[in-house]
Amino acid sequence: MAATMGTVFAVSGAAVALGVAGVSTALGVKAAGIAGAGAVAEKKEHFKSALVLQALPQTQTIYAFITALLILMGAGLLGGGIKELTNAEGLAMFGAGLVVAITSISSIMQGIVAASGIVSCTKNADALVPSIVFTGQCETPAIFGFIAALILLVVGIGVLG
Repeated sequence: MAATMGTVFAVSGAAVALGVAGVSTALGVKAAGIAGAGAVAEKKEHFKSALVLQALPQTQTIYAFITALLILMGAGLLGGGIKELTNAEGLAMFGAGLVVAITSISSIMQGIVAASGIVSCTKNADALVPSIVFTGQCETPAIFGFIAALILLVVGIGVLG
């Protein structure tokens, strides 16, 4: 069975979600990693708090990975053979991937806030929990985008059956 344009749209949505999230996460983790390396160079005891804060921007890529898997499952590309998706179904899957991609850009800002949190923890160990909270606030758009994509994929077009 040949792939339809709907399938092409769907696969493009999966690729955009994971590609943009991956690049954005890498930039966020880079920002926090630079601060973390400086903090650990100053005092090795800062490693734990730096690692926790640096890990936070990676969640956006997890959301994108789950979204991409759901899209590929919905397109029949993960076992079972390619489905003949309509253009509307493919575009809906592309839209789900796109919203996750756009909202995942928040991981860049999350990494910047995490970097500030790492620096704060070098000055006061009690700053870790507030820094996690501040860093987590940047993730809210990504959570909303992921939830919207899940609703569209699972409820709207029934990718899980």
